[in-house]
Amino acid sequence: MTFPIVFAQYLDERSLDSQISQLVDGITSISLKEDYLKANAIFIKPNLTYPSYKEGVTTRKEFVEVLVAALRSIKATTKIYIGEGEGGYNSFSMSDGMREMGYFEIADKYSNVEVVNLTSLPRRQVTVQAKGTSYILDLPALFFDEIDFSITCPVPKVHCMTKVTLAFKNQWGCIPDIMRLKNHYVFSELIGQICKKLKFRYAFLDGKYGLDRNGPMMGDPVKVNWFVASNSLGAFDMVVSEMMGIDWRTVTHLRMADRYGYLPKRNDIRVAGDINGMKRKFTLRRSFWNYPALVAFHSKSLTHLAYFSRWARLMHEIMYLFRKRPIE
Repeated sequence: MTFPIVFAQYLDERSLDSQISQLVDGITSISLKEDYLKANAIFIKPNLTYPSYKEGVTTRKEFVEVLVAALRSIKATTKIYIGEGEGGYNSFSMSDGMREMGYFEIADKYSNVEVVNLTSLPRRQVTVQAKGTSYILDLPALFFDEIDFSITCPVPKVHCMTKVTLAFKNQWGCIPDIMRLKNHYVFSELIGQICKKLKFRYAFLDGKYGLDRNGPMMGDPVKVNWFVASNSLGAFDMVVSEMMGIDWRTVTHLRMADRYGYLPKRNDIRVAGDINGMKRKFTLRRSFWNYPALVAFHSKSLTHLAYFSRWARLMHEIMYLFRKRPIE
């Protein structure tokens, strides 16, 4: 039986390679080495929700590179994919964004590493459950044809729609549809199922910076220097939420993940590290403009009105007379 384990300590930039290698190589109890040695291909998912590196918003290329190096030191023949999808009303080219942030340099430096824009890859229809019935969703075929398991690398931040975005929420970017926001009204039900179907088993937190007050892009970056890793996305989100001063039970998509059986019992989680000593209180303060967006987030009809109707462009242009665009 595999127990859910969360390893937490302060991040040490001078020995980050050692911190990650200890986990990957099996020196500590969270090891993924056994899975990796059997794998033909794995996938690493950073959080790249902005077209350039932004503290507390995007996963650092340096963090992912150290993870790749640690894996490469174990086995050179396993294919490593690194990728993200593009989406949202203010969508940008993810290929350009990953190039700007230096991710293609990892593929240039290490053999058998490929950086992919998930939006440009072939897709496969899968069936999930939402609103008590079957729901059809397109996901990248890569995960079903090649990937043995996946690793998510989020940053700790609050989110104006979902309250917090950590290991589970990070995989929303794997939906290749550039207008994936049409699925927002069932987000809380879908995200845990998506993570399971795409074989996400491990989480590594790039916690040099977090994002406080508002998110996922417009909040206050704060330096927390957290390094957290786990063999369970559910355990990871529960523990990191605690570290952020947020009760996971107040996060709708985590409650739904618990209902689907993706969260362990808190008493079953083995925590290695002093998370109480590392805590830093995060507080979500929604802006005026967050509230109408929040209402639309939970409504299929209002999402259509705000983003797909003939009035959508005009409504957004009027809004941007009074507020800054999310990406400029």
